[in-house]
Amino acid sequence: MKKILRVLWGWMKGLFSFSDPETPVNDKDETTDSEGDLEGFDPNFLPVSLELPILADTEAPLLNYRHFSVAVNPARRMPYYTAVNIDAERYNKLKDQIPTRKEIGDDNWVLDKRIPKSIQLPESFYKDNDFDLGHMVRREDVLWGENVEQALAANDDTFYLTNATPQHKDFNRNAERWKGLEDYALKNARKNNLRVSVFSGCVFDEKDRKFKEVQIPGKFWKILIIVKPDGELSATGYIVQQDDLIEDITERGGFSYEQFKTYQVPISRIEAATGLQFQLNDYDPLQKMGIRGSEMQPSAIDDYADIVF
Repeated sequence: MKKILRVLWGWMKGLFSFSDPETPVNDKDETTDSEGDLEGFDPNFLPVSLELPILADTEAPLLNYRHFSVAVNPARRMPYYTAVNIDAERYNKLKDQIPTRKEIGDDNWVLDKRIPKSIQLPESFYKDNDFDLGHMVRREDVLWGENVEQALAANDDTFYLTNATPQHKDFNRNAERWKGLEDYALKNARKNNLRVSVFSGCVFDEKDRKFKEVQIPGKFWKILIIVKPDGELSATGYIVQQDDLIEDITERGGFSYEQFKTYQVPISRIEAATGLQFQLNDYDPLQKMGIRGSEMQPSAIDDYADIVF
């Protein structure tokens, strides 16, 4: 009955010109119709409980989706952070039944009607320029569940505009940058039937350059949390950048992140850059090295074997 009413309402809006030009036309269920199913990030997904990042003294709408959550920066209209659970074992049980990306069809980005559209960057921003709608939580990460229907529903959830940031196409698709790190984490998880929790987000800087009056993040961060074979938790932090791909490059001062590089960094450095608190320093191998007196500078990852777990 609800579906029939939605179809009738859509027909009436078109007939009487009630449609909002910023609201994408789509046939997926509204999030508000299925909030009971959207438990979001599970802090007890791994043997050690993980709390969501703490964002002090700032209001940020927290939205739950299937297998992940998003904290929205209303001023920048992008995520402060995303938090996702990856269950490779349950993906592997379904992988022969999951349609290919081509079979699933074109990307269908939509507004999340639980929050005002004024704090969501519209899809129109990305038209006719070099910026991709960059997933913060990738569709591949959430393709799991008790059945294929659940996996595909989670896939759809990653196409809410609350989960996107402007990423230069050469950054978003480059195997040595954001995509390379994501692929590495996912492939290893699937190969070994691992459970992984991932926090990701933007480094917001008041000096970030503008495009169409929107400030574009120059750097992004990611934290991968896994349980090692010995049962110990490992939380590793990374920073990748797209500054060099944006016009009018200017020096920021401080540590210089080279182009085409992913850096492993102490999680404390991500905390300092973002204002977030993760409570993961006890599980960060670089942090432990620093306590023992070793150098804690960012380390370029020339080969993923260079990662310190």
